[in-house]
Amino acid sequence: MSNIGQDIRYALRIMVKSPAFSFAAIMTLALGIGTNSAIFAAINAIFFHPIPVQDPEHLVSIFTTDQRNQGVNNYLPVSHPNGEDIQKAAQSFSGISLYSPTNASMTINGEATSLTALVVSGNYFELLGVKAAKGRTFLPEEDAEPGAGPVIVLSHGLWERKFGSSDKVIGANVRLNGQGFTIIGVAPPGFQGLDIIAPPDLWVPVSMHEVIFSGLQKTYFNERRFVDFFMIGRLKEHVSIAQAREELRALGTRLEHDFPVPNRQRSFAGVPLLQASFNPNLRGPLTRASWLIMTVVGFVLLIACCNIANLLLARATSRKREISIRIAVGASRSRIMAQLITEAIVLAVAGGTLGFGLAVLGRDMLWKFRPPFLQQAQLSISLDASVLLFTALVTLGTGVIFGLVPALQASSPDLVTELKERAGGEITRGRIFGFRNIVIVVQVALSLVALTCAGLFLVSLHNAQHLDPGFETRNLAMISFDLGSLNYDPARAKEFERRVLETTQAMPGLSSATLASTPPLLVPGLFRSVFPEGQEGSSTQNGVLVLFNIVDSDYFQVMGIPLLKGRYFDSSVREESYKTAIINATAAKRFWPNDDPVGKRFKFFGMQEWIQVVGICRDSKYVSLGEEPTPYMYLPLIQNPSSAMTLFFRSNADPVALLSPVRNQIHALDNNLPLTNVWPIGKVISQALWSARFGAGVLTIFAIIAVLLCAVGIYGVIAYTVSQKVREIGIRLALGAQPRDILLMVLRQSARTIAIGLAAGGVCSYILVHFIVNLLYGVSANPSWTFLAVASILIAVGLLASYFPARKASVVDPMVVLHH
Repeated sequence: MSNIGQDIRYALRIMVKSPAFSFAAIMTLALGIGTNSAIFAAINAIFFHPIPVQDPEHLVSIFTTDQRNQGVNNYLPVSHPNGEDIQKAAQSFSGISLYSPTNASMTINGEATSLTALVVSGNYFELLGVKAAKGRTFLPEEDAEPGAGPVIVLSHGLWERKFGSSDKVIGANVRLNGQGFTIIGVAPPGFQGLDIIAPPDLWVPVSMHEVIFSGLQKTYFNERRFVDFFMIGRLKEHVSIAQAREELRALGTRLEHDFPVPNRQRSFAGVPLLQASFNPNLRGPLTRASWLIMTVVGFVLLIACCNIANLLLARATSRKREISIRIAVGASRSRIMAQLITEAIVLAVAGGTLGFGLAVLGRDMLWKFRPPFLQQAQLSISLDASVLLFTALVTLGTGVIFGLVPALQASSPDLVTELKERAGGEITRGRIFGFRNIVIVVQVALSLVALTCAGLFLVSLHNAQHLDPGFETRNLAMISFDLGSLNYDPARAKEFERRVLETTQAMPGLSSATLASTPPLLVPGLFRSVFPEGQEGSSTQNGVLVLFNIVDSDYFQVMGIPLLKGRYFDSSVREESYKTAIINATAAKRFWPNDDPVGKRFKFFGMQEWIQVVGICRDSKYVSLGEEPTPYMYLPLIQNPSSAMTLFFRSNADPVALLSPVRNQIHALDNNLPLTNVWPIGKVISQALWSARFGAGVLTIFAIIAVLLCAVGIYGVIAYTVSQKVREIGIRLALGAQPRDILLMVLRQSARTIAIGLAAGGVCSYILVHFIVNLLYGVSANPSWTFLAVASILIAVGLLASYFPARKASVVDPMVVLHH
């Protein structure tokens, strides 16, 4: 322990005596460690966010699997009837709870507010082991029969934001969707349900589904084909997840036998809650993206370590005489190594401490640019114990890694040579695979990979920005509302929608307006199972899930979606007339590849009437800009009343100025109606581009840092090499070599090393591209032009960094060198 204390004190003295060296080393390390800690904090918050429930490792999320629709989603919610049957029959679980998110309207302080409500089984809080911070949670009898529990549990965040953290809220009566409810409790702080991405504002028992649900959620609540509920189960003691999955598969087989039409080729799967705290269908792409960013920032740290290793090696070389004397008087090699590694670790600790401060700044910056779906989440990027441990391990690891090689080399000097009084520098012979050249190779290879990733994401962003969404975005804006949140009946909703269109279309500055149930690129919408006529027995066609939208008659004209064949919804489409639909080109190919789809008929599951295809329109982007062409169907609003609608209006100029007047016109019709998504369509497109923009921005920043560090490393190595070969250079000049020859000699040696690094980095980049290509828009798995571009950048940077020390070497005065 005394030796360690002595080594630390000595290391601190060395740092104080060499302030320039210490500053450069600490700042370089702080940059590498800080970026890694900031990114890890973000990943830790999303993937390893602790869910404040009792024994979360025993909780299992239960999903529906559908063999016919695995291309749509691998994990689907469950229907309420199937969920209830599993609740009653499953023996592997001590309890199972159902829950489903929906929008609800609450009038708070005279203002209509749109909130996210979670409709849950009565045992939800008990199953999770969550106690109320104020009041209580649900009682079993409040979910025993329909309408039995007009009670609410508020989230802690809503209680603070809207009710001022007042204890008087317990027992207060509020109006939710126009009906009276009693607030019975407040959830504990930090508990946001089981979905960290979209936390609810309040919880309501399933017994109140008639009041809370609207539209299809209310209509198909008891349909087994309509998957709209999530399930969570708690495993019994000594029951493994494998046993539970086996039972769920058996229950799926039984329910398919008992209800063959709605449950055909469907089963159930269990996923540990810790792997399903957000949509498991998104976990794969998010995981790949996260590991990609962590890899790139890891490269930044490795490049920084290479620079520090070179600095330490140069300093150790200058201390060879000191080290030789210590060994000559009896110090062991292990003792010398221990001291040198301690010096490196002290530097790393200083860099890590400053890096943690940079991580705080980086975390705050990252959180400001979080994706739209996290804007309302109470999730925060906290620098908790996991992040502190990660930073400590990275700091200790870098100290050992970048200090080990200099310590090994410096602790084994040639005593006879080093103890002699020598004038001038040693004549050295450059070795391609010497340690310093290997460092350059590694730095160039890592920088090439980082630049390639950034370049591909920049190309991807450019491609995404030029993708055609399939509709005209110029001067288009939107406002969403849900009449079901105020329990409008169909006739009243129809009249309200008619008046909204009339008043909006009459406003000056507006050229057109229309209504649709699902805004593109903002919400996924709902799936319906499609059964084409004449293909009921085909296993490849029967019961395919397809997204659909309910639209007003002039939707296609207002949105600028061209019709390819057939006709639009016109005056012949009435409530009492035969059901009609317009489908996109992909749906036409999917269901009727060899026939003319116009005039063909199909059914949705649960419907007795046939729906006739009257037109085929061009494909659009419905969920994301990067999606593959997907089947899509449009149904006329007049035949399919919907309470949740979005008003789209097109103006003669920038529509931003008209958003407030249009909103005021809608509120004049009903001031209690909450309005959401009050945006120009450009903001929707911007949100759809978030992942591409964020990936390109973050990776470009880190790539630039990596290249700058690489340039500093190349400059340092070449400068040191030139300083060690000054006698050789002087002799060459004295024998007749020209300054240009010396310049080219140094640049050739540098170029050779850089070329080896580019070759190694090219192989790594080629492998990495195949790993990330699914995250990119319009980028092939062999982007040769990108490789050439980033390689050219690195060659230019490397040769420029080599030029200055090479230029200095070429102007050496041979008489001065030979004199010394």
